[in-house]
Amino acid sequence: TRLASRFDLKAFMPERVGTEISKRYDIDPQAFATGGYGKVFIARDREMQHRMVAIKKVMVFDEQKKKAFQNEVSIMKELDHPNICKLLETYEQGRFMYFVMEFCEGREVFDRIMDHGQIEEHTTADIVRQAASALTYAHSRGIAHRDMKPENVCFCTDDPKDNNIKVIDWGLGFYFGEARMSSAVGSLTYAAPEVLEAQSVEGYSCACDLWSLGVVSYVMLCGKPPFWGNYAEQLKRMKQETYPMSDSTWQAISAEAKDLIRGLLRCSPADRMPLDRVLSHAWLRNPQKSLDSTMSREVLSNMKKFSDTSQFFSLCVASVARQLDHRSLRDVHRVFCELDTNGDGVLELKEIKAGFERIYGPRSQEVQDVEAMFARLDLDGSGRIDYTEFCAAGIGERMSTEEHVLWAAFKAFDVHDDDGRITRDEIKQVLRRADVDKFWTNQVCDELSAELFARYDKNGDGSLDFPEFLRLMREIAKRHRGSASPDMSPCRRKQEEDLLDAFEPPPDSRPSPKALFNSAYNKLVELDRAGAEEGQGGAGPQQKAWRNQRSAMLIEDDAERDARHVRSGLRQESGLMEFASALRNRGPGCMNCSSQAQGKNCAVM
Repeated sequence: TRLASRFDLKAFMPERVGTEISKRYDIDPQAFATGGYGKVFIARDREMQHRMVAIKKVMVFDEQKKKAFQNEVSIMKELDHPNICKLLETYEQGRFMYFVMEFCEGREVFDRIMDHGQIEEHTTADIVRQAASALTYAHSRGIAHRDMKPENVCFCTDDPKDNNIKVIDWGLGFYFGEARMSSAVGSLTYAAPEVLEAQSVEGYSCACDLWSLGVVSYVMLCGKPPFWGNYAEQLKRMKQETYPMSDSTWQAISAEAKDLIRGLLRCSPADRMPLDRVLSHAWLRNPQKSLDSTMSREVLSNMKKFSDTSQFFSLCVASVARQLDHRSLRDVHRVFCELDTNGDGVLELKEIKAGFERIYGPRSQEVQDVEAMFARLDLDGSGRIDYTEFCAAGIGERMSTEEHVLWAAFKAFDVHDDDGRITRDEIKQVLRRADVDKFWTNQVCDELSAELFARYDKNGDGSLDFPEFLRLMREIAKRHRGSASPDMSPCRRKQEEDLLDAFEPPPDSRPSPKALFNSAYNKLVELDRAGAEEGQGGAGPQQKAWRNQRSAMLIEDDAERDARHVRSGLRQESGLMEFASALRNRGPGCMNCSSQAQGKNCAVM
């Protein structure tokens, strides 16, 4: 099997220290929003004017504040969910820190409540479903939000028909798996009773977010908070679970909506409805409009192709996907949400398989290949497909066609001085942060960067500028588009797997290159015969079959001689030619070239 490569995608969110942010972004002087810890501004990338971001500016008064802001950065880097606002990068300049985030132009849910008095029930259900999914994901990562309120839920766009939201402001977020939460934080109207009494109780759990979600749901439906009065009066009503639900406004609201709110507004955290039951609740099970099969098929087809690419290519696309905002991911986002049937914000194998069965048929070759594909798409080794991993696999052609997206990825590698050039040291630094050193040696990283610069540093200045980086990304994207091999029968696929077993010796044995070649020969003849019978002629084993980790550097000299013997003794159209070519070009799991395989057939790219 392909080497289990595990990338840390947080590496593609740069943290820049001592760099002037105004050189990169043109920041609107008028604040877009103001909070207790700073202001949020709209900004445009100076190099890509149509790329807009939101920038949160905060002042670092002391080391305690600095630690708190760094904690917020750490939390936002950890959260990779379609309904959580994405952190793109940070700047630290003097006494200020800047959080560069995706821009949600649709304003806060609070603003819509103020404009209309309340929010329609079907829209409220849609918002609650997405917010519950975001909280489910955060809690699974050991993170509590602790400040859920309408001001911290934003619509992605200003289209009133678009209900897609993002949960923002994780400044009060907490890693509850590392320590007990015991601070009275958040807003009085939305905080759970155990949070308000934190100093007199032995801490509290992430169930505090469930209470807040119930209050947010209540306020959206009727435009008023469920509890009012001074601190003591509010706390008393909270403990008694006393709130109005019988006036004319509530008479028009469904019994299912009321049931969900009652399940969340329970004084005892243990009695509150858990998030898995929230997501499966009758009120939130409104079926979404089914996607057209063309869109789903395109995204799933892109996933299948992406799973057959090299590790370096996967890394490059992941760097692009991590910088994409909601405007660039609308189709991919919709397919992800359709596949995520339990609403937890990640995709399990059974969910991916169900999607492929729906599009391709339960007995299709695509469905048979799902499990192996799933393992290759799981870039961080979590056992699930996270949102960025899905986006990387699903974006397809846009990875190499949208310049503003590639520019953002380029800047993710430009980590030292933000000068518009990528050096070898910067590439190696990002690779180290992505944890590639767990499966690539330092020598491999050095050779990889040397090969990249030899091929794409056209002016020889020792760095890659954006046009050179653009050429690199588009060439490797084109190469991988062209390398996709046709589908094959299950029988032929099984024969290829048998060939790989013969070609891959046990770890404790070191056969000679000649013996290794001969041990695979008989399987190869069977494969060649099967190819002829299927009418595939010279189509040999798929490119992905040669991406295994071991034996790559052991077989070059003898393999070359055996390959020449094979070519002279068998048909020119034989699959054995493919095998001989693969022996020359097959690299280790890191896809680094051998000295004889550089050039247009380089396996790295």
